[in-house]
Amino acid sequence: MKRVMVFGTFDLVHDGHRHLLREAALVGEEVIVVVARDEHVLELKGKLPENVLQDRIEAISCESEVSEVVSGDEELGTYGVIEAYRPDVILLGYDQDELHGSLLTWMEERHVSGVSLSHASAYEPELFNTTILAEQMEEEGLSLV
Repeated sequence: MKRVMVFGTFDLVHDGHRHLLREAALVGEEVIVVVARDEHVLELKGKLPENVLQDRIEAISCESEVSEVVSGDEELGTYGVIEAYRPDVILLGYDQDELHGSLLTWMEERHVSGVSLSHASAYEPELFNTTILAEQMEEEGLSLV
């Protein structure tokens, strides 16, 4: 059985996230979702996610393509989750170029082989982007939680 791993914040789960999960499910039978810790989101994006880690884990767990959801490593960039779950494929979002570079470096330094690293296609990124959706919800006076 081919195991696919995806990484992300998964805040305000939207159709762009679902597109990534559908593509992951086409690549393999088991989809492991790694959800970024709040403090890592703050460090990488300069702001906390709209929803706390546990709420984001629960939200993405409800998606039919998902086999298992785990939180990211305590230390950013250590990728122990890859060692623990040993995916065959890591499928990144279309815009996760920085993560792609970090993973390549990590894999080269540790001589990791047998793991394919690729990007999913974009799905209407001008519409399905967490920042845009959060702004639209705030304008309409809707709660983000």
